[in-house]
Amino acid sequence: MDRLWTPTQLTGAESLLLGLLALILILTGILIISRRRRRPLYQRRGPLFSPAELSFFNVLERAVDNRARIYAKVRLGDLIAVRDGISGRRFWQAFNAVACKHVDYVLCDRQSHQVLGVIELDDRSHEREERRERDEFVDAVMQSAGIPILHFPARARYRLAEVRERLDGWLE
Repeated sequence: MDRLWTPTQLTGAESLLLGLLALILILTGILIISRRRRRPLYQRRGPLFSPAELSFFNVLERAVDNRARIYAKVRLGDLIAVRDGISGRRFWQAFNAVACKHVDYVLCDRQSHQVLGVIELDDRSHEREERRERDEFVDAVMQSAGIPILHFPARARYRLAEVRERLDGWLE
């Protein structure tokens, strides 16, 4: 039976070459792994608003006419807090239910930044069952916190007079 090949059968030059090849492979592997780790985890998303959101925002700015400040894509957790006296698991359930949800637009008093109301722009996604449930939840949270909320259907164009009329109660 033939013996298996062993490294001791290599000449000095062959051993050196094999060692250099192993070193090159190891260094290449380290370089590949380190480049992957240094590659940024994040990238720019693109415009903040969809075309419908931008169209509505432009009309909203004109309708508000400097009577309020407009903020966009605000987290519910920045607008409301879990009621005092709720703690433990119940607190965290309530907090987690609002922590990552956001609303489309928030109107605030120009001086105090007190929230005047919330506006949701409802596109086709709001017709899906899970989205309707989310909207009902957000509406209930806003009502519970005493924050008015208006829903506008997403469109290509908006009538300034209609938006102004619906906001009049907030912007006196």
